[in-house]
Amino acid sequence: MNAFEPVDVVVVGSGMGGAAATKILAEAGLRVVCLEQGGWTRPEDHPHTSPDWEWQRMTNWSTAPNTRRRPEDYPIDTQDENPLMWNGVGGSTVHYTATWPRFRPSDFRKGTEHGYAPDWPFTYEDLAPYYAINDRDVGVSGWYGDPAMPPHEAFQTKPLPHGPLGRVAARGFNKLGWHWWPMPCAILAEEYDGRPACNHCGNCQSGCNRGSLADMQVTHWPKAIRAGAILRTHARAERIEIDRSGRATGVVFVDLNTGSRHFQAADVVILACNGIGTPRLLLNSTSNRFPKGLANSNDMVGRHLMHHGLAIVEMWVDEPLDSHKGIVSAAMMCAEFAETDVNRGFINGLTIHIARLNGAGYQAYGSHSGNRAPWGKSHHRWFRRHFAHGLCALIVGEDLPIPDNRVTLSETIKDSSGIPAPKVSYRLHPNDRRIVDFGIQRALELADAIGAFDVKVNRFESEGQGYKPPAWHLLGTCRIGSDPETSVCNPWHQTWEVPNLFIMDGSCLPTSAAVNPTSTIGAMVVRAAMHLRDNFADLRRAQRSTPA
Repeated sequence: MNAFEPVDVVVVGSGMGGAAATKILAEAGLRVVCLEQGGWTRPEDHPHTSPDWEWQRMTNWSTAPNTRRRPEDYPIDTQDENPLMWNGVGGSTVHYTATWPRFRPSDFRKGTEHGYAPDWPFTYEDLAPYYAINDRDVGVSGWYGDPAMPPHEAFQTKPLPHGPLGRVAARGFNKLGWHWWPMPCAILAEEYDGRPACNHCGNCQSGCNRGSLADMQVTHWPKAIRAGAILRTHARAERIEIDRSGRATGVVFVDLNTGSRHFQAADVVILACNGIGTPRLLLNSTSNRFPKGLANSNDMVGRHLMHHGLAIVEMWVDEPLDSHKGIVSAAMMCAEFAETDVNRGFINGLTIHIARLNGAGYQAYGSHSGNRAPWGKSHHRWFRRHFAHGLCALIVGEDLPIPDNRVTLSETIKDSSGIPAPKVSYRLHPNDRRIVDFGIQRALELADAIGAFDVKVNRFESEGQGYKPPAWHLLGTCRIGSDPETSVCNPWHQTWEVPNLFIMDGSCLPTSAAVNPTSTIGAMVVRAAMHLRDNFADLRRAQRSTPA
């Protein structure tokens, strides 16, 4: 096994967490190597100019690795879901929708609110300055001044245009008396930081071939590499090695081009492999000292997986909505029901996101809800009536952190390098199903308020609707906390049991809130990486003074 020259920090994973951590540490002058099992995505690799771009969106550009089956993907042993994941430089920011809301102040104190989830070890107010730094790094479009959120810095560009779809949805919310606000998005409405404004092509979920969307390949990695960071691609991490004192010494990885194994030694190891990949790597890193997996003596690694409960309600109106143009996801968000009200029959809350329906082929094939155009003589009549006349209401509910919703190692499936695949088990808690059902009823009220002539509800596969219940986010499996018995990492993302091992990705979130998490993941990592940067010399001195 070849050993590379030791560095200060080795980071595993190049998505939001890994990119932000690498950039901050490299710009401070530290020697940083990042291992990424996939490669770069060039602008011409995206299917935007291909005549079958919508078919590619559902196949080789699918959000699910079990559907894509690219050489750098690893299989997921699960019957419960199809999680969003991209193995390549930028991680899932390569093909996400860049929806960019913040968590609410109440999301950080669920233990105090109802006790069915933990309080975070810090508050919204503590994290707010790092939200602002992360926003500036990625470039966010939006309207400043949402009265449902605490005041904060203005966004980097004006909001993206909503078009007729937004006007119709806003009319419905206003009729119902529900609060709504344009959704902040990490997609540029104006040129920013050398990147162009969005051209409204409508294919965000196949990535952005212009750089208008905040893919870490165009926001963070050029700056990190200019600062001296080394990004080693097609490098699949297999395990973290430790010495006799229990310190991490580096990462064993497989070169996917040759199949050979290598070792990258480092003073500090940072994992940023997402809520499935990070616990998988820890659980695979067994030793006499950690027989249940690294940093897992309390059996918390892999537990409390959260995705968000999700339902999709699509509705069609007589007015043309241009629902195939502009950003796909979340023109606006209704947060009327985001806070707990036990009179509704559940704790926690939900938000309603108004999204578009993608292109003509996707809409005819059933869009998000399975409302497919019929074959035969009635096809054109249906298509003329529905195409560009629909909108999607995404019900995004906060799911509880349940210990049995978890990531373990598969006993039967391995990846192409012979490493056990992650096994994922997930079921919505009855409380979370009630949230989703409540949200569906509110979406049906919205459909009535805008005068929809056709409505399609897509909720649970078990009810014959053909949709797997959770949303795509990968959260909670290595959560931060103040108690080493009930968490994996301390408030600075340092694992309790291995002092030079840090976790900086979505697995650290103690709760899920009812909104997309990438903005919060980025802010958490900025906070943790800056703390590590400012205290790195002391940490290294303490590590080197401990006998191995």
